[in-house]
Amino acid sequence: MRYTLLIPNLLSASRFVLAGLLPFSPERLWLWFILASAFSDLLDGYLARRWKSQTWQGGLLDACSDKVFMLVAILTFAAAGKFSYTWIPLLLSRDLTVAAVAAYAACNRSWNSFQNMGSRWPGKLATGAQLLFLACVAACPQLIHLALLLTITLSLIAAIDYGRIFIHTLGQLNKA
Repeated sequence: MRYTLLIPNLLSASRFVLAGLLPFSPERLWLWFILASAFSDLLDGYLARRWKSQTWQGGLLDACSDKVFMLVAILTFAAAGKFSYTWIPLLLSRDLTVAAVAAYAACNRSWNSFQNMGSRWPGKLATGAQLLFLACVAACPQLIHLALLLTITLSLIAAIDYGRIFIHTLGQLNKA
């Protein structure tokens, strides 16, 4: 395998490792885990685009590692009493929508409708807001409510955007 495929995928996979270590790490290191996750997310996409080595499988690995890290971090912070468990569905509204779309596509053998969706700016902004929220939880708890509002808003916008694109794509596939 060429390094141009290997390095971005290793950076994506590193978020699985970070997610596995985070619940067992002391709170003073949480911000470093979040920053490492954000850095690896930015760098893997940048390198894949720069080296023209983007693949659907690499994009899926990137998206799954993002979701796993985010879910583990949110659950870890909620379990530590940093915020209420009732915030979790709102923080993950985009992720829950994408999971529902993927499940629907798999159950109806419409995987192409999901596979063709790709990454979108509202989703990238929602991921950035989630990382900002986690950073506020770890380092600036006085800003947590502002970060929560931003994260919920961007996650809902991304959820609506992904849902709209999926419905449109599914309609196009059904016409063909």
